[in-house]
Amino acid sequence: MAVRIRLQRLGRKKRPFYRLVAADARAQRDGVFLERIGHYNPITEPADVVIDEEKALKWLRRGAQPTDTAKRLLSQQGIWKKFTFEKLGKPLPDVEESTTDEPTEDTETVPSDDEQEAIHTDESPESVEEDTESSEAQSSSSEEE
Repeated sequence: MAVRIRLQRLGRKKRPFYRLVAADARAQRDGVFLERIGHYNPITEPADVVIDEEKALKWLRRGAQPTDTAKRLLSQQGIWKKFTFEKLGKPLPDVEESTTDEPTEDTETVPSDDEQEAIHTDESPESVEEDTESSEAQSSSSEEE
């Protein structure tokens, strides 16, 4: 029996909602299915895609062929990439995502102009701001004379 991973249309007229299902390739689009894998709502902004990774990988390992749209949805969730690496026998490359706002050791922060001037003169940035304000006041008073 040839199994396909495909979309099953639900919802009302002009308001589609899809289920991602594993179904016999000979079955109708909205007919009998073997297992529900997830759902896809294209109406929401951004589109709502929920896929059970374990169920999807189970059917892919058993030889189920995804349709073009189902393959695109699996790729967006990273499931297709995981399956292809597993099939080739290669380890999945680890992608580290830093969720912290603090800079890591590898990245350098660029100090502002006031901080750079304070570094060169060994003063705090606040004292540098006060010095620039007083020098501006002195220059404007000398121009008036």
